[in-house]
Amino acid sequence: MQALAGLFLTGMTACSPPARAPEPETGRPGLLPPGAEGIDLSHHNGRVDWARLGTEPFQFVYLKATEGTDHADPQFQANWQAATRLGWRVGAYHFYLLCRDGAPQAENFIRQVEVRPGTLPPAVDLEHAHNCRARGGREAALAELRVFLSALEAEYGAAAVIYTTPAFQAEWLEGEGFEAHPVWIRSLGGPPQGPYAIWQYSMKGKVAGVEGQVDLNRAGD
Repeated sequence: MQALAGLFLTGMTACSPPARAPEPETGRPGLLPPGAEGIDLSHHNGRVDWARLGTEPFQFVYLKATEGTDHADPQFQANWQAATRLGWRVGAYHFYLLCRDGAPQAENFIRQVEVRPGTLPPAVDLEHAHNCRARGGREAALAELRVFLSALEAEYGAAAVIYTTPAFQAEWLEGEGFEAHPVWIRSLGGPPQGPYAIWQYSMKGKVAGVEGQVDLNRAGD
């Protein structure tokens, strides 16, 4: 099983590169080091004690920014600023609703997430859990998703990362022309079977500074 060589970071808090995530020798700025450890957070994780969390050996974090056409995560801006101060690679993600049009969902995300050089590309969370039934059927929903992804790429200058599950990937994405998008795959029973940029290997992590369980992620080799 071959993983993607790294994840391209571009387009979206200018800060000095952290010592624990050096620039790669290829000269391409912003690749996640192979095997880099990271987490993802949203308001569901509650208020984060970033001073304590900063003692953990993480190199990147994705933060929920938006959902659907009008929801903004109330912790996003504070979390972004705190994670940036730690020197972590930081990215934002959107929870995509299948029953909403793509353009207003993209507008919602763009309103909340500034173009900040040197950060992770935007990500879109595509899964069945907590989602709604697609209006107009599968093909119409996929067309709207393409509108959403095109709008993000135009704004941030990078193909959005697609976070998904093996089931959603097989039912909705395979063979539909999304190959240019790095895959962030949830595979809790072991390494993913196909190429990936990020592997979410646990939803039950325990880390300093966060109450409850945390998603744990690892960059592809």
